[in-house]
Amino acid sequence: MQKYSSLDFSVSRRPSFVVNTLLLITIMLLYPLAGALLLSLFNGGFQQSTSLLHPDRSMIPLLRMVQSVGQILMLALPVILLAALHTGRKNPLSLDSMAFLGIRRGVDVGSVALAVVGIFLLQPLLYTITALQDLYLWQSLGEAGAEVVRQRTMMDSFIKELALVRSFPEFLLVAFVLALTPAVCEELLFRGYIQQNYTQSMSSGGAVLLTALVFAFFHLSTANLLPLALLGWYIGYIFSKTGNLAVPFFAHLVNNLAALLFLMFAEGADSLMVLWVEPLVRAPWWWLVVAVSSLLFVMIILRFSSSLPSKNDVL
Repeated sequence: MQKYSSLDFSVSRRPSFVVNTLLLITIMLLYPLAGALLLSLFNGGFQQSTSLLHPDRSMIPLLRMVQSVGQILMLALPVILLAALHTGRKNPLSLDSMAFLGIRRGVDVGSVALAVVGIFLLQPLLYTITALQDLYLWQSLGEAGAEVVRQRTMMDSFIKELALVRSFPEFLLVAFVLALTPAVCEELLFRGYIQQNYTQSMSSGGAVLLTALVFAFFHLSTANLLPLALLGWYIGYIFSKTGNLAVPFFAHLVNNLAALLFLMFAEGADSLMVLWVEPLVRAPWWWLVVAVSSLLFVMIILRFSSSLPSKNDVL
């Protein structure tokens, strides 16, 4: 596996922990507001945009556009501009600004392949956590737990509406909206900007963990909070070990594509992800699958851990 350097912080001035956190909070607060504003702008008013979880089919193209444009304008663009501000470069796409975000010239195919394999090996554990929460945690919380499941079901249904395609060109569009755009924009914000800046204020492990928690809360899904935090931790970990944003980006992209394909082919499910997994957690052979995949996942973590960054590969 090729070794990448971590960012050379001597060439740029990074914000403090407090400033970084305030910027993050600002972006996360403005993001949903910007989405509502864009939808209102293109849809003729707020009254027509209030039933997003039960959209008319004619609204789907508009919702897809708002989803992509909102992420580009409110997640990716601010990060690129902030990187240029911190590096003092007039060109936001300068080499120094890109290096600030962990964007490198080369992509190590071996690292990417290993990261993608890790994503697939993590899925049985993530699905099992979700199923166990549905079986035991949410039921034990009574009305509060039922509300969590209801919100998750509504959001699953909404995303499935966005993912519904009738042709291959439409599939490419949906993949761009629901897989590619989030992978680019979220990795720029959470790993390229937030995690890298937090690394200057705390240990690398602490920065990975804190960024993973923020990443999970950003998705506003209580039901998926723990799986998203674990996924965010893994993606952040491989970034901390490779120093190349392309590696977590491809892992994130493959995860999104896999989820998208599952949504497209799942039929008539109240809870799309648990539909397949919940019956499995009662079967002994499923736990063997989880154990083996988790063991292999740990081996991949150890493989990345042994590939320490080198100062010889700087953009």
